[in-house]
Amino acid sequence: MILFFDVCVKTLFELGRNYPWPRPERCSCCKGRIWAHGFDTAYFDDFPEPLWIRKYRCVDCRTVFRTRPSGYWSRFQAAIATIREHIAHRLTERRWKPDLPRSRQRHWLNGLRKQILTHFGTGASDDPLQAFDSLIARGVCAAS
Repeated sequence: MILFFDVCVKTLFELGRNYPWPRPERCSCCKGRIWAHGFDTAYFDDFPEPLWIRKYRCVDCRTVFRTRPSGYWSRFQAAIATIREHIAHRLTERRWKPDLPRSRQRHWLNGLRKQILTHFGTGASDDPLQAFDSLIARGVCAAS
């Protein structure tokens, strides 16, 4: 299970394992006790090496919780704002931004199109950026 926290990624990079991650009060599954369960690594854009991410474990139900900065979707290295910016550039300028690989940007745009089709149907493709924002408001990963 993933827990999202408001985290400054730059500070996380600087402090490494010494970053003061907030600890959840109780397990969201069984309301049991939460203990620290070590660290894991995750890659994020603009950082040359992986960052240390805190893990927690429920003593009662044994669920493992992995933390993540709230500005990022799980399994994505780029921030949500970066993904939106690159999709917006493609839709308005009709070309890909040169700072990231085109294949990544294409993956995000194709994922957005699939999510629009899944959640809004075929008639809602008028404004993909508005659909992107609506999907985020619903808690959906708009680029997968």
